[in-house]
Amino acid sequence: MWSNLLWVGIGGFAGAVLRYGVGIGVAALTAARGGGKFPVATLAVNVAGSFLIGLLGRWIEQESAQHLLGVVGFCGGFTTFSAFSLESVRLLREGHFSTAGLYIGLSLLLCIGAACLGMTIKTTK
Repeated sequence: MWSNLLWVGIGGFAGAVLRYGVGIGVAALTAARGGGKFPVATLAVNVAGSFLIGLLGRWIEQESAQHLLGVVGFCGGFTTFSAFSLESVRLLREGHFSTAGLYIGLSLLLCIGAACLGMTIKTTK
């Protein structure tokens, strides 16, 4: 039991730190290009995380230490669907309805598509 918690914690720490770094990097890039209201960093992390969880779901046996580390811990710490929800609500509350609609639509379409793509990639064994 304790080893399972350790695997999830290590993966979650790594995923959360990487997510923070991506956020800083994307914010710097978008600020250099004039910024805007669209939450690019969260969208990029959710798409990448969805792709990665699709890959790991195909490669790693459930209930294993690798599953706890990679899928539950890392992907759970890296992806930011809760941030997606908060940003969507904020955009709607601020009256940015078309931006919110575009963000919600792209997030759902691209993340589900990325997970499907990740699951279809063949592995060599």
